[in-house]
Amino acid sequence: MKNTLKLIIAPTLLLTSAASFGYAPQGWTGYYKGECEAITPHKGTLYKFAMALEITDIDDENADWIMTYGEGSSQQVRNYTLKTINESFGHYAVDENNGIVIDQYLVGNEFINLFEIGSSKIQSTYSLDTNGTMDVSMETYTFEPVREKKVGPYTVANYALKVKQKCRLFKW
Repeated sequence: MKNTLKLIIAPTLLLTSAASFGYAPQGWTGYYKGECEAITPHKGTLYKFAMALEITDIDDENADWIMTYGEGSSQQVRNYTLKTINESFGHYAVDENNGIVIDQYLVGNEFINLFEIGSSKIQSTYSLDTNGTMDVSMETYTFEPVREKKVGPYTVANYALKVKQKCRLFKW
């Protein structure tokens, strides 16, 4: 009886485990398009540009995460892959398919990440609203602190904002 029970439970557990790995989280697939602006603290809006994000399931652990910046002849398409690392912990990653992989975390209705590249620290947030709009915010900070102080056992470091990319995308 114990062996029969194991034979019944084991495939069920395997199916449950496989089902826990998603592709794009529920509600995120679709084509989103809108406008962005690049803003600096000292100059305000530098310029505006079109942006689109297409999220399409590929298989049980991956989804297309295709970002398009601009329109017409200046359009830049970036074919990335959204990978499910650990769905139960909200851990995903955007694989830029060029050696760069950016881990991001799903907290409620927001994908959040922080990474360093070159001389910048970049934090991005993708917020999905229940009405189908998506707000994308990407802040780029200096790599070196502008102020740093040791307070007790802690070091407190502050970084200067270089530019903020702010977008409102609508689901099509």
